[in-house]
Amino acid sequence: MNTAVIIQARLNSCRFQEKVLKKIGGKSIINLIFERLKKSKKIDKIIFAIPKNKRERKLYKHLKKSKANIYLGKEKDVLDRYYKAARKYSVKNIIRVTGDCPLVDSKLVDQMISFFEKNNYDYISNNLIRTYPHGLDVEIFSFNALQIAWKKAKKIEHREHVTPFLKEDNKIKKFNVINKNDFSNLRWTIDLPVDYQVVKKIYNHFRPDIYFDWKDALNFCLKNKKILTNKHLETN
Repeated sequence: MNTAVIIQARLNSCRFQEKVLKKIGGKSIINLIFERLKKSKKIDKIIFAIPKNKRERKLYKHLKKSKANIYLGKEKDVLDRYYKAARKYSVKNIIRVTGDCPLVDSKLVDQMISFFEKNNYDYISNNLIRTYPHGLDVEIFSFNALQIAWKKAKKIEHREHVTPFLKEDNKIKKFNVINKNDFSNLRWTIDLPVDYQVVKKIYNHFRPDIYFDWKDALNFCLKNKKILTNKHLETN
């Protein structure tokens, strides 16, 4: 079974330029994501889907140096970029992760892959109803479901963000993975410089270990709430 993570990333982020190349403990954010996902026992391939334009050459070279699988596609039509990346690498089941979530947890990903493989759903995620910290987002869907979205999605917001069509279409069989306790008020994604500072403090606590799991990070945050200077921000 060909199960692959497709990570969307770009340098041209309007709120925090080149955030995926910012470093924590000597490693770029994009490389931390790459390294943490390599620990997965269920993922066959990790693919980076990035825009094909001059602005992204720096990111392309950075990923090539890391010997990553790369697909270059449309900048604004991210649904098309995902679909063609999956088609190029003959992916059967796709795990969607974004390039601004350096605390992505391979154990959580594997648990969700196992659930997806054992059940008859087209799409599962842990953010239809959010109970995990923002930044642990995982979405899994079949190539067939992605192909349906690619063919049928016409709205701009359906093309720019990959999965809105899958979430909204009533014919797509969906499931939401819920954590026992609600930690959706925590922000572990990197959207703004203040988010970067919070995540950096988490990593610095566990240094040089970059493979700590999300529950270890959670325990640290709950015991050191003063570091959570970004909790007041919107989490949409």
